[in-house]
Amino acid sequence: MPATIPFKLITPAGVVFDGEAELVIVVTTEGEEGILARHASLLAALRPGVLRANVAQGSASERLELATGSGFVQALPDRVTVLVDEAVRFEDIDVTKAREELAAAAAAGDRPAEEYAQAKLRLTGH
Repeated sequence: MPATIPFKLITPAGVVFDGEAELVIVVTTEGEEGILARHASLLAALRPGVLRANVAQGSASERLELATGSGFVQALPDRVTVLVDEAVRFEDIDVTKAREELAAAAAAGDRPAEEYAQAKLRLTGH
């Protein structure tokens, strides 16, 4: 099994994930950033998008994908911490509501809300 790194994903509502990850991919304001164990120190602002991580589940690996809002990532050689406004798993997304959120955000010119709604729809395949 590849090397893992402690990974914590936190929203204002609480801890969404706290465990070990082989790889964490976040959407920064500069593009996607992949983080592995022993990554160089990094502090970056995050845009709304789809966070992907290969997380350790016993001796196996499982793919974790969440639509996330704006926030920050801190990657250190020995841990990764992601702080975001919102994070939602595939099974918790209401496609109809996400489409309504997308339309309202586009009409209001709210780019972060529009990107978050797009991320939710992308995660569901719509």
